[in-house]
Amino acid sequence: MSEVRPQVCGSSDSVPGVVTAIPVNGVSGPTTNRGQWPGGVEGVEADGALVDYLTLTFKRERLAECGVADPRLLLEYLFSFRGDVKLSRIEPRRWQFFERSGTLYDRDGEVAGKVGIGNGDTVCVSLTGQGCKWVRNWHKARTYLDLLQGRITRVDVAHDDYDGERLSVHGMLERARAGEFQDGPIAPKWKFLDDGGNGTGCTLYVGQKGHKQLCVYEKGKQLGMEMSKWVRLELRLYAKRAEIPSEVLVQPMKYLRGGYSVFSGILPGVCERLKTLKKTVEATGYAVVKWARRQVGPSLSLLHQALGHEFDEFLRTRILREGAPSRFRGIPKSERPKLLRETLDAAMSYLPVPGVPCEENSYASLHHP
Repeated sequence: MSEVRPQVCGSSDSVPGVVTAIPVNGVSGPTTNRGQWPGGVEGVEADGALVDYLTLTFKRERLAECGVADPRLLLEYLFSFRGDVKLSRIEPRRWQFFERSGTLYDRDGEVAGKVGIGNGDTVCVSLTGQGCKWVRNWHKARTYLDLLQGRITRVDVAHDDYDGERLSVHGMLERARAGEFQDGPIAPKWKFLDDGGNGTGCTLYVGQKGHKQLCVYEKGKQLGMEMSKWVRLELRLYAKRAEIPSEVLVQPMKYLRGGYSVFSGILPGVCERLKTLKKTVEATGYAVVKWARRQVGPSLSLLHQALGHEFDEFLRTRILREGAPSRFRGIPKSERPKLLRETLDAAMSYLPVPGVPCEENSYASLHHP
C-alpha cells in the first residue's frame, strides 16, 4: 500500500467523515463514499437544493505541488467517480479559452462534462447536471477544492417543487412584474417564455447570464407530461464580478435563498436526487406511452387481431429491439426498468383507458385486480 501523507499541501478545516489527504505516488486516498446517486450513496439533498452544474479552475503549478497534475487523478480525488465517469484523451482541441481539452462520459456513455488545459497554465473542470449526479461526497469535494486553491467560476443550484405546492412559473412572473426581485437600486431584467397553453411548459428568466441568473420552469411539462405540476427553480452564479465561496457545494439552499430575498420565506422542504430521478422517469414514461398509443397503437392492434395468441411471440421476435428512447438519456441504463416499473402506475393515471372507471384506471389495478 502506498503511503498517504495527510494535508501535504497545507491545512484545511476538518470535515466529519472526510480524510483530508493527498496521496504520495497518486494511489491511496480518502475512502469515504457518500454522494447523491441512487445505489447506496448519500449526499447533501437534506439541504433542500442540489448542485446541478459546476465549473472549477486550478493552477497547474499547485496541482503539481500536490501530486495531482494528472487530470484523471484530480477528478478522482475531487469527486470519487470510481469509474462511473471517465475522461477521454486530452487532445489539441480548443474548448472555450483552453488549447487542449477532453470530454467526460459517464458509464452509460452520456456526456458528463469537459476538462480544458491551457489559458495561462490553467486546468478547468466543468461538470454538467449529468456529471454532478455522480459526485459521491460534496463535503470531500469542497475540502479538496480549498486544499488545491481552486476557484469556482460557475455553479448552478436547483430546487424541485414536485407537486407545485410552493412554486409556480406564473406566480414568479407576477412577482417579477411587481418588482419583488429587486434587491438593489436597479431591478433585474426578466423574460417570460409562454407555451401558449400547449402543455410544453413555460419558463421565466430573471437576471443576467454571466453574472447571476434565475430560471424557473415547468420541468414535468418540459419532459412531456402536460398535466404535471413539477416546477424547477435554478440559480446560476458566475464569478465574473465576485468570488463564489466553496461553501455553496455543501449548502446550496443557503445560496439559492440568498440569490433573491423573495425566496427567503418560500423555499422550505427537501429536494432529493433520487426523488428527482423518479419524477423524471414518471414524466418520461408517460410521454413514451402516450406517443406509442398515438403513433403505433393502431398498428399493434391490427397485428394483435391478425395473430391472436401468437402476437406476444411475434412482438418479442419481430418488433422489439435493444435500446431506449432518447428521452431516457441521463437515466442510468441499469436503473431504467426498475424506476419505470415503480412510476408507471402514477404516470398511467393521467392516461385513462376508454371504458374503464377512473378509480380503476391505474396500471396496477388493471393487471393485479
